[in-house]
Amino acid sequence: MRTVTLSLLVLLCGVAHAADKPAIRIASGESGGTYQRIYAKNFERELRDYDVFHRPTTGTGANLEMLVSGEADVAFAQADIYAAQLRQDPASLESLVVIGQIAKECVYIAYRKGGSVESLAQLGQPVDGRPAKIAVGPALGGSSGTWRHFTILDPSLANANVDHGGDILALNQLAVGAFDAMIWVTDPNNLGHKLLQALRENEKLGLMPIDDPRFDYTLPNGTKVYELREVALEDGWRPDTLETVCTGALVLARRDGDPKFIQKLAEIVSKYPR
Repeated sequence: MRTVTLSLLVLLCGVAHAADKPAIRIASGESGGTYQRIYAKNFERELRDYDVFHRPTTGTGANLEMLVSGEADVAFAQADIYAAQLRQDPASLESLVVIGQIAKECVYIAYRKGGSVESLAQLGQPVDGRPAKIAVGPALGGSSGTWRHFTILDPSLANANVDHGGDILALNQLAVGAFDAMIWVTDPNNLGHKLLQALRENEKLGLMPIDDPRFDYTLPNGTKVYELREVALEDGWRPDTLETVCTGALVLARRDGDPKFIQKLAEIVSKYPR
């Protein structure tokens, strides 16, 4: 009886201790994505004094919406999507503060080898008498937002029809002709990314180079939105590479957040290589 009582006491003390920890909600994008699987997990390990809850979303746009509405305390977002919204509606982001950048994220546009579209420029042109068709993922996802930004920098790309399909299904559909291209955005160091792995295992698919200087883009305030870069597609001494554009992965919080929490986030971000 005494053993049971002591065990119950220890359990209750543990519950009470856990209840004393402030709750923190992270808007971390798609389940299994780089934000959720890598960045959010790394932050959780650093936030040992908090009870951390992950809030899966469809991507950057939804992460920002959740943070603005107060449904999250911290969020990850692509710099290009944040910059685009800042240009279009700066008042909508006044409640947020950028803590810093933790990584680069690069754009991958897949195409079907031997198809009518094998370059970015061809996506803006008619294909057999019809508009080209690209799968961009969920409407509030980062890839969809990046494509919208691309159509601003190169207006001819707005001629392509957009489909909000994504993930492995859309990649498979690209291989059999349902789309002319598919876009995703991820950390270039994540060589195990499921879409990159699936593409490289499919002989019918390739990746478009992006080398147009129009996409090397900086805001008037000096914020770098895109930069041209060559990224590796595999490990090894002389790996296959891709010319593309990359943006930043930002950490944001609410301005009215606990100052101690904001400071802790800043300390975590400072550990990431620049």
